[in-house]
This record gives sequence, structure tokens and C-alpha cells, in this order.
Amino acid sequence: MPHLPIESFTATTALVEGRELAFFGGCNYLGLAHHPAVRAAVAASLATTGLTTTASRETTGNTVGHDALERELAAFCGLGACTLLCEGYTANIALMAGLAPTHGVALVDAKAHRSLAHAAKAAGLLVLYYDHLDARQAIGLAREHAAEGVAILTDSVFAANGGVAPLPELLAGLPGGGTLVVDDCHGLCVLGRSGRGALDHFGLRDERIVVTTTLAKGLGCYGGAVMGTPERIADVRRHANIYLGTTPTPPPLVAGARAALCVLAESDALVVRLRANIDRVRGVLVGLSLPLPPPGVPILPFVLSPVERMERASQSLWNDGVLVPLIDYPGGPGLRYFRICVNAEHTPGQIDALGAALRRALSGEPAEARAATA
Repeated sequence: MPHLPIESFTATTALVEGRELAFFGGCNYLGLAHHPAVRAAVAASLATTGLTTTASRETTGNTVGHDALERELAAFCGLGACTLLCEGYTANIALMAGLAPTHGVALVDAKAHRSLAHAAKAAGLLVLYYDHLDARQAIGLAREHAAEGVAILTDSVFAANGGVAPLPELLAGLPGGGTLVVDDCHGLCVLGRSGRGALDHFGLRDERIVVTTTLAKGLGCYGGAVMGTPERIADVRRHANIYLGTTPTPPPLVAGARAALCVLAESDALVVRLRANIDRVRGVLVGLSLPLPPPGVPILPFVLSPVERMERASQSLWNDGVLVPLIDYPGGPGLRYFRICVNAEHTPGQIDALGAALRRALSGEPAEARAATA
């Protein structure tokens, strides 16, 4: 179902061709894209800053909001410093430009987001892949290339299959002078205390770790960030042309991200609800004998065979008023696969409806088309 003509969203529904569907896609893990405090902050900033700064941060495009968000995000995630980028993809490009003067080889998990390898290649590093989640192989390659300056690059939570990277093992085997790059786009707001991310989840604090992330998934806004030691962030700002030469995240969305962080800092209620909903969906999938990712992850993909069965199941779900994306995004469990995403705002009734619709879809039982009455 590529390029859906979605007319509007709530945190848990999508309006498509005039029909409201229960929505189990996307990455709005805590529902913060629709949180009243976040929307109010965006509206207030829009009234005072307009849509965009229209210039690079190193000319006239910086605001006190950008500076404040960098401090607040670094503090929330337990890292020393932060710099904002346009979005998550460019955060990886900026980071690798900052690492290039001292690193010659990038070891990339085979199913990591493609931006990591693209960024390393663009920065001139030799890119080698290790098998998905195979810390032993990654460490062996790191030791082999230690003299060239090694960076190990991995997602924390893998967007397409829900896998969680073995960060402690990767860090433990990292040679001296090496760097562990953690793309935490799908770990921020999901893992750790109050959603503080993968490093908090594993209890890791080490100056050799650099984290990249997005403001567009768990925080429900838009933009990207690189976080690490103040020295590492200074290298990014000094060497990354994509930071120096681009217009930053629009101030209203910076304000929204700051409000989202405030919501998380004040209460872990949304994270608790997310985890309860993850457990509820996992129970549904267990009852249907479908595979499960590691616990605590809101991404739940599965494949049906043959491919035609997935097409029929997708149509059955649609007829039942449930939108579970059938996608061919890289890194998943098959060339095409269903990717269920549950968030903190889904109700028990919506999850039960998902389970009933999946049961009908998998059994091949004809589902009544309710589009005309929806």
C-alpha cells in the first residue's frame, strides 16, 4: 500500500478516502504529535517566530529555542552535548563528517538504517557490514581494522524488524580510539526510564558513544540531533557542511519538541501506557501464532506466505476498518511484510479490534466491507 492518500490523522486513526480507519502504522510511539501541550507550543511559537528562520544557524538562523532544546535533549538522554540537524538522516551525515578526520573504517549492522552506511561512504570511510545483531563478528572486524580508526554503526531499535542491538557487547569489544555510533531514532521515547533511550535502557555511560536521533518519531515533531561529548559535538559543527549550510528545524517544531520533552520529564505515564499496549498486542500475536520481536518494542512485523495471502489479508483488514501497513521497506523479515506499530494512545478496544480483524484475515474468513457505513 505505497503512497496512501491520507487526508488526516489522529494519534490512533487515519482518514483515507473519506473513511476513518484504526491506524497501526507510523512511529508516533507516545502519541505526542497530537498532544495538546505540544500543539499549543507549536502554535505559540508560530505566532512569534513564523515558519522558519530562513538561514543557517551559523549566520542568522539560530534561536534561543534551538540552543535550549540542545541542552534539554542532551540532559534528558544523559549525554554531554547536542547539536540539532534538519532531521534524522542528516544527523547521521553530519556525525560521520565529524568522525572522518580520525576514523577510516565504518562497521555497519547489515540491517541498520541505510542513512548510516550512506553517511559513512559520503564522509570517505571504508564501509564494511557485519551480520545483523552479530556483536562477535563486529568486534572481530573492529580489531582487524583498529589501526585505521574504527566506528561501529548500529540502530538501537531496528525500525523494520523490531530487533534491539547488543550495545553492551559492541561497546565492550570496541578497540581503543574507536567510536560506537547508536542511531536511537526508534529507541528514544521507547526504551529507558521515561523513554530516555537505549543508553539509559542498558545503563551505558561512555565517552566513546555518540548518539544520533530524530525528533520526528517518539517526540512527534521534526528534526534530528547528534549527542555526545562536547568535543565530539564541536567536531561535528566544525566539519559537517550539512550543519553549516542548511536551514535548521523550524522554530515552531523546536518549541513542540521542547514541550514533548517536558511532558516526559514530568511524568512517565505515556511510557507506561505504551508498554502496557505493547504487551497487549503481543498477547494478540501469541494467540495467532505470529512471531514476536524482543519485549518492550512497539514494532511488530510479520510475513505470510505466499505473497498473495498477504494481499488478501491486507484487504480483509481494510474491510474491517483496520490499517496495518503492508510494506517493502528495507531491513524487514521479508521482501514484503506487515508492520504493526502500537502507541500509547491506542485503547484496549482498538487493540481488541485489531486482534479480531487479524484473526479473520489470517483465517481467510470473508470480512464484511463497512466502507459504505464508516
